[in-house]
Amino acid sequence: MSSRCDDIREVGMSINGNRSNHGVERWYDEQMFEEDVRAMLRMLRPNRQERLKGWSEYRTGGKHFRVTISWDEEFPHPGEEHVWRIPRLADVVESLLVGAARNGDELSAAQEFNMYRAVLRDVGRRLDEMESCYT
Repeated sequence: MSSRCDDIREVGMSINGNRSNHGVERWYDEQMFEEDVRAMLRMLRPNRQERLKGWSEYRTGGKHFRVTISWDEEFPHPGEEHVWRIPRLADVVESLLVGAARNGDELSAAQEFNMYRAVLRDVGRRLDEMESCYT
């Protein structure tokens, strides 16, 4: 069973043998470009199945990282006031933080949780710095 890429590649090989057909060569280039765009979109939207099932998604990131949070329609608490773009944000932050320590199995529980608290203190300090810019 051949894929669309294989079909395009086969046409491209036959084109390369006969350079006189510029229309076909242009079609080949356009097909390869479209295939590259489709591949890029698959990378940018990695959770297609979840979205089709009704999952919601929030994306953010910094200079050298990207974060995507996805959740199903049952995740928010019933009647919860939605002041955040992400429901139950504390649960999400806890899930991201706890277990993220490299070599956590080699640390004592006290060491591991002190690391988590240090991250939260750093976030608090950064929020204070940001707030001072606005007040």
